[in-house]
Amino acid sequence: MTQQDVAAVATPHAQNWGGSTWDGSVEWPQGSSRAYDLAVLLETGMTHHAAHPPFSYALVKKHGEHPYPGGISSAMEMLTMGAHVGTHVDAPGHISLDGCIFGGREVEDKQRSYAGVSVGSVEELPPLIGPGHLVDGERLFGRELTPADGFGADELEDWFADRRSPEPGSIVIFRTGWMKYWADSDKYLGIGTGLPGVSLSGARWLSERGVRAVGSDTVNFEHKPSFTTPALDVHVHMLVKCGIPIMESLSLEGLAADRVDDFFFVASALRIRGGTGSPIRPLAFVA
Repeated sequence: MTQQDVAAVATPHAQNWGGSTWDGSVEWPQGSSRAYDLAVLLETGMTHHAAHPPFSYALVKKHGEHPYPGGISSAMEMLTMGAHVGTHVDAPGHISLDGCIFGGREVEDKQRSYAGVSVGSVEELPPLIGPGHLVDGERLFGRELTPADGFGADELEDWFADRRSPEPGSIVIFRTGWMKYWADSDKYLGIGTGLPGVSLSGARWLSERGVRAVGSDTVNFEHKPSFTTPALDVHVHMLVKCGIPIMESLSLEGLAADRVDDFFFVASALRIRGGTGSPIRPLAFVA
């Protein structure tokens, strides 16, 4: 079986299944006693990439302003945000190569300002559910990471040498330790410095094993050793060539502190018409 065949088994050329059913293999756990929240807090002023609209919140109706009979009142809010802000997932339609997305589908004539992309949207994403594996960069390298550090095939071989290895349907997430800089927007975004992350050889190692999805605690998943040099080869490999969703800005400090390397991962994209990405609330369940 070739690398392309393995990827196809894990992430078949999908159709929009929103509002319908998804059929696929999931190894459900027998039970769990703890769930780790892997999402960052959505709040006004939060860190976001300059290419994406910021999160904004307003409580537009407050308790007591328009009371119902019997002393009842309600409150409600309005929020706006980019789909790639906070903890989120990239759909195949997020990245194209020579005008095509995953499956060789042309996208330039299939996009509308108020309807999004009609191919490769979040409605094609599988449920982000399956056996989860954490790769803790600080434990792997034995120190805090720098923008020069990448997770390549050799690093993944070392990490999984004495751990359960990813299989078709697995979800692999990477901790660089960069979430410690979340409150420092420029530092977290790697402005002027670059970012650690998954290199192209590491991405190929993952796709060869048929993973269902990948993710990291950084804003762009892949290794970006130089701030001034665009780094999208890994996005092209995962999204365009293999159709494997990428999750970014995962909060992984809790898992790392408790040295939880294996878990059952659960998340899902919102059903956004034409969405190239979506906020998610990922959870890691452990026994």
